[in-house]
Amino acid sequence: LDAPCTATATNRRHPDILYLKRERDLTPLAELQSRMLDAAANLLRPGGTLVYCTCSLEPEEGEQQIAAFLARHPAFARLALTSADNLPPEWITPSGDLRTLPQHNPAPDLTTGMDGFFAARLTSLSPSLRGEGAG
Repeated sequence: LDAPCTATATNRRHPDILYLKRERDLTPLAELQSRMLDAAANLLRPGGTLVYCTCSLEPEEGEQQIAAFLARHPAFARLALTSADNLPPEWITPSGDLRTLPQHNPAPDLTTGMDGFFAARLTSLSPSLRGEGAG
């Protein structure tokens, strides 16, 4: 789910974002992301994987969005990223999500470098892991 977001992490390439987006844009977008996550969760089979991502630096559209989703959906769990995923360690959050920041790849000019990005990998637990169907 590449969710619509404030795109605050793309201002290196799109400096107009700083003038186009307002603080008031955040809440409606976060609410839309939440509804989209819930809808995507309903489409997954047990054992399926859901990847959620945004090009936002805002915790409400990243880390907090996933924490709220997991609180609403106990039949889901985070599939944490690890060093086995061959990512630079500074890109992996303590929770196991992906969080890139512009300073992770400093550039001499604005034509190169890195945008900020957030992604979380989630799984729909199988019925046995949910505590269903036993017996």
